[in-house]
Amino acid sequence: MTKQIIKDTLNVFAYIVIMSAIISCNSNSKTDRKNNPTEISENEIIPDTVVQFLLNSASNDFRNHQPPTHIDFRNVKIGYTKSTNNEKTFILCGEFLSRENKEWIEFATIKTSGYEQYIGKTQYCQDATMVLTGENLSIELKNKLTEK
Repeated sequence: MTKQIIKDTLNVFAYIVIMSAIISCNSNSKTDRKNNPTEISENEIIPDTVVQFLLNSASNDFRNHQPPTHIDFRNVKIGYTKSTNNEKTFILCGEFLSRENKEWIEFATIKTSGYEQYIGKTQYCQDATMVLTGENLSIELKNKLTEK
């Protein structure tokens, strides 16, 4: 009889440990999503006019405001944030290699009534839903800078 009680107690204890581990793992993944809200959307399309506007705006800004002087680009992607009234604000995010600092620096170019460009880490890119495009936007941005 005592062996049965010990066995039942161990089974209950094992069940509690396993359930705690499952709940803990589930809770951590929700926390990770809150801390890193950037999503990738494969089902949405950003109009090419918006993509080209942001690429042109970013290239003009990099050309006209130096230093820092860009050498290369990477991880350039496009997406949007939504306002409280569900309006989309489009944003181009990426990194450029600075000639002066010899390090990769983040940037964000936002479509407003014109555009705004920010150098350095911003919350805009972290909060954005990124949209997959068929193009390599890093190469397109670099090409736009060498065009003119």
